[in-house]
Amino acid sequence: MPRSTPALVEPSVLRWARESVNLTPVAAARKMQLPDDRVEQWETGASTPTIVQLRKAAEAYKRPLGVFFLAEPPADFDAMRDFRRHAEASAGEWSAELHGEYRRAIAQREAALELAEIDEKPPLAIWRLEPVPDDDEQIAGAARTLLLDNSPLSLPRASGTKYDHLNTWTAALEEVGILVMATSGGRVSTTEMRAFSLYYDSLPVIMVNGSDAVRGRLFSMLHEYAHLILHTGGLCDTITDARATDPDRALEARCNRIAAAVLMPRSAVLTSPDVRRRRRHPDSWDYSSLRAAAAPFGVSAEAFARRLLTLGYINQTFYQARRAEFIEAYQREESQSSIGGGNWYRTTARDLGKGYVRRVADARRRRVIDSHTAASFLNVKVDQIDRLAQMAALSEYV
Repeated sequence: MPRSTPALVEPSVLRWARESVNLTPVAAARKMQLPDDRVEQWETGASTPTIVQLRKAAEAYKRPLGVFFLAEPPADFDAMRDFRRHAEASAGEWSAELHGEYRRAIAQREAALELAEIDEKPPLAIWRLEPVPDDDEQIAGAARTLLLDNSPLSLPRASGTKYDHLNTWTAALEEVGILVMATSGGRVSTTEMRAFSLYYDSLPVIMVNGSDAVRGRLFSMLHEYAHLILHTGGLCDTITDARATDPDRALEARCNRIAAAVLMPRSAVLTSPDVRRRRRHPDSWDYSSLRAAAAPFGVSAEAFARRLLTLGYINQTFYQARRAEFIEAYQREESQSSIGGGNWYRTTARDLGKGYVRRVADARRRRVIDSHTAASFLNVKVDQIDRLAQMAALSEYV
């Protein structure tokens, strides 16, 4: 039997690709079903991978095959500003899963741009605020007006669910020219990443963590929109100290304030019956009352408490003393109310972005693209497209 063709690649590029997804040489070798010392031999130059083995490496390291033929490791291949701060999310250390989702976001944006070119429909670019107001409350007011004026859905009434709120704001962001996606459920831990955004003048990207709670995704999504408005993007956990002095921490805190003001306008919060009733007794807030007051805005009790703090209706001492309690109660409530069983079509539509799925399905319906091309854009089988498109309808929860 003839030997497989050797792949003439630089060992340093192989080492960079492996390290970029946080795999040890032994773990990488086992992932490719090779002897434990094989990857280390490649990286020291003691042996050379074959073309077949290099394809396995490309799959294991989640890199296109052509990258391995570079003369040296790229310096900024995965450049994205990292705003994370909590101890379990070490800046600069990405899991293989996070690397994969980051590259999926870039690849899907490129696919969306390709579809727009085929369809001769350039992406809308009305998401920007020009000029950007100096005051954060004014930024939030302008952003809220822009989004709700363009959303195909209206904000839900008092009886609306958390999914109704998420759907409305997601559809609004998609409508103004932003590609909204989610990480595949369970692939990336929320302790590593809550959301990230990729800033582009045309078709910027927001990716939220599909494992996060619904209200958490909503707040993270608006947090990332604030980043885009401010012409920044990056990897966020959205947990910050409002009094931070570090520039990155201060920017995260600012994006939190803008997101909170978009979702919870000052006038609406201050005229809320619960807020008016407790104005003279701010220490009377407990989790149940905060949850009830937060429900019309689609946010968590803790986010509502933080907004009250910003508006001066509770003090820092009360907020800090009760914050852990509010978060614990919220997490317990979310775990108990999570949807069981799962639905592959619904989850896939969420992960790809319902707006993106609708655009592909609509182009197929109008015969701008054929079924096989549509399936390649969605990375599904042809016979799955119709059901997936149903789950991407505006009325479906995400």
